[in-house]
Amino acid sequence: MIELYLAGVWGYLLGAVPTGVLVSQALCGTDVRQQGSGHTGGLNVSRVAGFWGGALTAVGDALLGVAAVAGAPLLTENPWAAMVAGVAAVVGHDWSVFIRFGGGIGLSSLGGALLYLAPLRTLGAAAALAVFWLILVKLLRVHRARSTILAMVLIGPLLWVMGTPPHAILLGVLGGVVVIIKTLPDWSRRYS
Repeated sequence: MIELYLAGVWGYLLGAVPTGVLVSQALCGTDVRQQGSGHTGGLNVSRVAGFWGGALTAVGDALLGVAAVAGAPLLTENPWAAMVAGVAAVVGHDWSVFIRFGGGIGLSSLGGALLYLAPLRTLGAAAALAVFWLILVKLLRVHRARSTILAMVLIGPLLWVMGTPPHAILLGVLGGVVVIIKTLPDWSRRYS
C-alpha cells in the first residue's frame, strides 16, 4: 500500500509543475492565471502567448503525465501504481501546490498518461472523443465546457470497447472524473 501512496506523491508532484505559468512567463512575461479563463493549460496559454506557447504547454503537460506513469514502476512492481500516478498527475495539474492550488483542466496530463499505457487505443479514443466534442460544439451548439464534460463521461466506455487494459481504463475513468470536477465551474462561462 505504501508503494501506491509513493506513486501518488510522485505523480502529483510531476503533474503540479506549472508548465503554462512557466511558458507564458518566459514568452511574454505574463501570468496566464490573470488572463482569459485563468487556467494554466495550453488553450489559455495560446490566448496569452500564441499558438506555439499553447502547443509547448500542452506537450509539456502531456510529457509530465507520461513521466508520472513511466516512473511509477521504478517505485514498485504493483501494476496499479501507474494508474495511481497518472490520476495523481491530473490532480496535480489541476490543483498545483506550486501555484496556490490553481491549475488547468488536465486533459493534456491525462492524455499523456493514457498514451504511455495504451498508445493506439488512446489515440483511437481521443479521435472519437474529438469528433464527438466537435459535433456537440459546432453542429449542436452545446457549450464548450458542457461538451468537455459529456466527452469525459464517454472515456471509460470507449477505452473498454477498444480493449484497453483494466488499469488504463480506470485511469481514464478517474482522470476523467477529475477533469469533470475541474470543468464544472466553467459550465456557464462565456467565451469570446
